[in-house]
Amino acid sequence: MKHQTRQFSEYNPAVAAREITLITARKYQRGTALIMSMVILMILTILGITAMGTASLEEKMSGNVQEATRAFQAAESGLSQSFNSASYELTGFTTNSYTYDSGKSGSATVKTEFIQFTTPRRSAKASSAVNFEAANFNQESTGTTGVTTINAKSVINQGVAQLVPKSN
Repeated sequence: MKHQTRQFSEYNPAVAAREITLITARKYQRGTALIMSMVILMILTILGITAMGTASLEEKMSGNVQEATRAFQAAESGLSQSFNSASYELTGFTTNSYTYDSGKSGSATVKTEFIQFTTPRRSAKASSAVNFEAANFNQESTGTTGVTTINAKSVINQGVAQLVPKSN
């Protein structure tokens, strides 16, 4: 005698309907894992491209800041050299140009302009101030860096007073 096995669904129509629904659902789910993995891969790709763009932009920004700092330092050095030379004209203005490291570290152009004579500020030796007056100058230093394609520029203004003998 042969033993026949029957599925439970043959006795219960509700179970049979559920089995048919599961078989149909499995048939339509066959590409879902692939589609979900492709969507996740696309999101990760977009994040990677965005991160690369951000890193590139930050590199450009840091290069610009470095060149601007180099131009500022060139302008400061130009003021310092011009101040140390102390050869100011008491009429009109003078222009001096300085280069640093053969132009690799920048250059500066310093324009010194005479403004006016004033009485000097009081000092410990007030009696000697009677024979002198202060010649006031305005200095404008323009520092540039022309080595790279950025061509940074920095302008610094400074006031200078020099004691000179009074002219009667």
